[in-house]
Amino acid sequence: DEIMRTTGFGLSALLIAIGAILAWAVTYEVEGIDLNQVGVILFIVGLGLGVVSLIAAAAGRRTIISEQRDTTVNGGPVVERERDVISERDLY
Repeated sequence: DEIMRTTGFGLSALLIAIGAILAWAVTYEVEGIDLNQVGVILFIVGLGLGVVSLIAAAAGRRTIISEQRDTTVNGGPVVERERDVISERDLY
C-alpha cells in the first residue's frame, strides 16, 4: 500500500514535469499533433493524480481486528466479542 502511494506521487510529479515541458518549453512542431496541447493534458492529468494520491494518503489504512470467544457460564452459552480498529496513524 505504501509503495502504491509513493508511486502515485512519483508518477504525478513525472506527468506534471513532462506536461509543463511540452506545454511551455517545446517549440518543435509535429504534423497532426499539437505538442503544447498534449503537454497541457499531461499536466492536468498529473495534477489530478497528485490530488487523488494525496486523498488516499490522508485516508490512511485501517485494519479491523475481530475476535469471538464462545464460553459457557452457569451452563448457558456466552459469546464474547471484541473488535479493534487500528489506523496507520495510530502506529506512528
